[in-house]
Amino acid sequence: MKGRNGEMVVFPHIVTDRAKPSIIAINDRGERFVNEANSYHRFVQAMMAEQQRGVERFFLIADRRALNSYGLGLVRARPGLHRKFIKAGYLIRAKSIRALAARLEINSVVLEKTIQEFNRDATAGTDRQFHRGDSSYNRAMGDMSAKHPTLAPLESAPFYAVRIVTGDLGSAKGLVTDAQARVLNTEGRVIPGLYAIGTDMNSPMGGTYPGPGIVLGTGLTFGYIAARSIIDGHAR
Repeated sequence: MKGRNGEMVVFPHIVTDRAKPSIIAINDRGERFVNEANSYHRFVQAMMAEQQRGVERFFLIADRRALNSYGLGLVRARPGLHRKFIKAGYLIRAKSIRALAARLEINSVVLEKTIQEFNRDATAGTDRQFHRGDSSYNRAMGDMSAKHPTLAPLESAPFYAVRIVTGDLGSAKGLVTDAQARVLNTEGRVIPGLYAIGTDMNSPMGGTYPGPGIVLGTGLTFGYIAARSIIDGHAR
């Protein structure tokens, strides 16, 4: 969102909104394209795959109940105020799905069909299209106090949307190291006395995201390995 002072404010859609009941993600064709409760890594991979198909814009959509309960991006849950976000053009509000489609310049027939299909599945407690809520990870990302942690129909007007874009949270590339966290030169030889861990180290995960804490876990592990390697080197 662009603030009144011209500064751009960025919100990372990591855990607070995407997976919550009565919130879905759509592309500019009015279609869902991803399991919204997946990790942010897989979510953005899905966005990039859509971009390869020519999709240019993405949105999160919520009904009134979801917005009040969980917030949406920079917009906080009740009793958070919405007026400044609507005025800034960040939060888009409409009285109906058809009207929201018009505000987003999306095919209203497609969007209404998307919402109807999702609502039918959500009411039944299943997501036949993307299997949202099937995994324990999905459910943990949702609201465990709700009837279903991550599925509920969008039916409480007005309806809201915020535009989302791809971004980066961390680095998977860094200095190449060996099993002792020692940095290697371009010829694959150890640079004496130089170690790297965490995001300075080329990720052992190879750009994948097996689960939460990957950077922390590898940082702790190779920090320990590096320290032991340094101590052993001094001991000799």
